[in-house]
Amino acid sequence: MKRLVALLLSATLLVGLVSGCRQEPAAGTQMPAEFEGPAALDVVNAVFPRCGYGEGSGDVEYLTGDEDGKEFLTAYLDNAYRLQDSWEDAAVIRGMGASAFELAVLRMEDEGAAVRAATALMTYTVERQGDFTGYAPDQAEMAANGSVNQKGPYAALFICPDTGRAEAAFAAAVKGEVLPPPGFVTDVNELRDLLVSDQGMDGADLERLDNSDPEALKTYAEDVYGLTPELWEACAVARDEASAFEVAVIQVPDDGGLIGQVAAKLRDYLDSREAEFDAATDQGRLLHRALTAQTRTTGGVGYVLLLACQDWDRAMSAFSEATDTTGFGYSPRYRYLDTDPNYPDRCLFTQPNKDDMSLYDTSAIRTAWEKDDPSGLSGEDREIYDKAKSILRKALKDGMSDLEKETAIYSWIVNNVNYDWTHQDWMKETPRASFTPYGGLVNRKTVCLGYATTFQLLCDLAGVECITVVGAAFQSQEDHGWNMVRLNGDWYCVDVTWDANYREQGSDWKASGPEDWRYFNVTSDEMAESDHQWDYANTPEAVTEGNGKG
Repeated sequence: MKRLVALLLSATLLVGLVSGCRQEPAAGTQMPAEFEGPAALDVVNAVFPRCGYGEGSGDVEYLTGDEDGKEFLTAYLDNAYRLQDSWEDAAVIRGMGASAFELAVLRMEDEGAAVRAATALMTYTVERQGDFTGYAPDQAEMAANGSVNQKGPYAALFICPDTGRAEAAFAAAVKGEVLPPPGFVTDVNELRDLLVSDQGMDGADLERLDNSDPEALKTYAEDVYGLTPELWEACAVARDEASAFEVAVIQVPDDGGLIGQVAAKLRDYLDSREAEFDAATDQGRLLHRALTAQTRTTGGVGYVLLLACQDWDRAMSAFSEATDTTGFGYSPRYRYLDTDPNYPDRCLFTQPNKDDMSLYDTSAIRTAWEKDDPSGLSGEDREIYDKAKSILRKALKDGMSDLEKETAIYSWIVNNVNYDWTHQDWMKETPRASFTPYGGLVNRKTVCLGYATTFQLLCDLAGVECITVVGAAFQSQEDHGWNMVRLNGDWYCVDVTWDANYREQGSDWKASGPEDWRYFNVTSDEMAESDHQWDYANTPEAVTEGNGKG
């Protein structure tokens, strides 16, 4: 998942710098006399108040090029962003722990170097999405919505709740301007026309539907989009009958649940619309990447956008700047583009090999358990054995079925083991223990392989047939591990990591039992649909539904 930087920095330097977490803006960096343009830290400080990162969002850390921090900043930029060129000035503000939040401004030697730096930052945003996919879905979504900008010798990265306002502040700051208070647009017709103009479609012969012909608009919204009148307050559409281009702005009543319903209806429409075009053509590809986006302004007005256009990221930025939104939420409709030829409904699996996914050898622990004699164990194995025995003594009862044993083990791990977020931090080394049952049982902090091997060991000791699947997630770009259990002859898939992460992230649902778990005893198809990839041909196929209840 990351390249380690421990060799680049001494432990003393790391301790001295990492401890300085803060949220107040740092002072501007003093630049040499020949420097033209604002300092990177001054630019990032201009962006921070407008990026939507409010109080209560968590601590942030400043990485700056001042005398004390330059070596640490250099190591971060080299290892996280993997820049091709040297930089003249840089500043980074990043979230800590389970946070993808990050603002970065780099001043490069010239515009060409800035373009190359922007390309590297684009790659980094994809990697950050993969870092948090499944583990912290809201953070993965924020990374997916991240924005990369380049103006002159400056390149900037914004992974934040409101990239539109961040971009506007950046554009003003690099020119030495102070961004004036925006004049917010609320009319859906004007917003639709803004999207049309932003996509360079002003001169196209478009069909426009809006309140100038309320009956035609109502008919289109209901018959084509499937939106009944109670789902929307105002709507404006622009579409090209000769191509796939279509944008729509829909204002939704002040009811949080309706935004999701409208977005789902529009996604269904895009699915049906995509079927009308050859997937190999430009228009087919445009529709394949089309999406819906949902947002709410700071004034509380909810909107859903339909964006079948070439550059929906830029369209959302323009919309955000015009309306003062609090950030977008969206998920692209397509799951993957490369499918397995033997499993056409599943993503092609290739092991990323970013992490060492070798399994911890528990044979000595299992032998000691069978003999009820741990005297031959030493070191970590003995600690693992003792913790496992204590946990199972409390969790299991005489006469339990395999399903009841599995449920008790799963519940204990979900509710007692936290994720080791050093795995998502480029500047920290994840201890090997977090990939083993020692991390899960002794440290109570682990990563996916540690969760999976902890679950397997407890199942092994409890007599529940279980295997560990070493696979991938995020379209085979991130290593991931989970388990399968066999109950009454039928295989089921479980991913205790992602269920534990939902609990740790403070989701609305409570991780109290199987009715609340999303990845407990599901089918292989359900795992594939939730962005899991593995060696399909050489792994048992879980086909039985019912979560093991028969």
